[in-house]
Order: sequence, then structure tokens, then C-alpha cells
Amino acid sequence: MLTGGIIPQLIDRSTMESVFPPEQLVTLEDGKLPAGFHEPARSLLTTVGLPDDRSSFFVLDGGLFGGETPNRFRRCSELRYFSRYTEMSKGWGNWLVIGGIFDDVVTLDPVSGAVYCLPDGEYQSCAYTLNQSLDSFLHFLYLLELERPNYDFTVSDDIPDSEGVAESLRERMIRADSLPFEGVEPAWSEDFDWEAEDAPRMPAWDVVLSNVYESIG
Repeated sequence: MLTGGIIPQLIDRSTMESVFPPEQLVTLEDGKLPAGFHEPARSLLTTVGLPDDRSSFFVLDGGLFGGETPNRFRRCSELRYFSRYTEMSKGWGNWLVIGGIFDDVVTLDPVSGAVYCLPDGEYQSCAYTLNQSLDSFLHFLYLLELERPNYDFTVSDDIPDSEGVAESLRERMIRADSLPFEGVEPAWSEDFDWEAEDAPRMPAWDVVLSNVYESIG
């Protein structure tokens, strides 16, 4: 972070194309986005795109490809269980559903540009901030895909240190956007028992990094 200056953009199209095939990066037409859309997020959605890769931890919302208005994000108010949620921020019904991480819904606030997570089935819980910006969200996805050969046995036969990869990824993510990790112990922490009966729900990015730590495949 820079103080008193412009924060440099973390991600661009060429960087994303270095780990995702161009045809898997879905961009939206500017006219499909609501008026008053957060400008940096608008630019990322129309020029960089979101990855549509089923092997990724993030799965793009299928609503973009079907229904009466394809190539348009659903709003949270369109979720069939919308009315079950309580303790939500004012105006959250206008947030856009961009996809999911495991069973949690990933949403974008078109006004602030922040990315939020709706924990699956926990209707009494508040949504929590997944990333301060769409820029850092995409950067996290880039980092995970960049390191995939070092933790995913479906793409590599030799994974000597997935634990070290997870620890390194968490450090690099924190440097880019520390908010998702504030006050949260890593999944592999010896100082906190995530399996304890009174333990809170592990946030989405740490669930992802837990999978990296254990390696997948």
C-alpha cells in the first residue's frame, strides 16, 4: 500500500493470460454493467476478465451464460434464499453474484468495488469481506494458478513441499491485501485448533490455502 498516492494495479490482462488461457477469461460488455459502477472494477471486468476454469478454486457463476439476459451478473436479491439472510449491510441486495469458492457465494459490491463472501447456509451470519478490491481478488486467483504445479498432483507428478507453498502464498496474499487475514490464524497453526467445537468458521481463503497445504489431486 502507498500512503498519499495512487495504489498501483496488481493485475492486468497479460498477467492473467500467463496462467489462464485467453478463452477462459470472461469479459463483460460495458453496457451490461449497472450505471455508477465502481470504475476500477468496471475496467477489470471489461478488459481483464474473470477466469472460467473448473479446476480453479473459484467457479464463475453460471448465471452469466444462461437465462433471459446472458452476459449479466445476477444481483444478490435474485438468490432464491435471499430473504433468509439477516444482519446484512444496507443495499447488499444490489451486490452482484460473480461466482463461488467451494459452496460459498462470492459477490461484488458495484459501488465500493469490494468483494464479499456469503457463507453457505449460514443465514444468520454477516457477509464478510473476501478482498478489499476486485484487483486483489484477481491477484489472489493469479497467484494460486501460478503455483498450481507445486501443489496439484493432477498437473504435476513431483510436489516436494506443498506446505511451504501454502505458507509462501499466504504471505504474498497478505502483502497484496491483508484485510482477509486480519485476526485469522492459518489453517496449519499450532496455536489455534480449527477443529475445536467452539472454533469459528474458517474463512474461504484459508480453506483454499488449507487445500494447498495438504496438496490436491
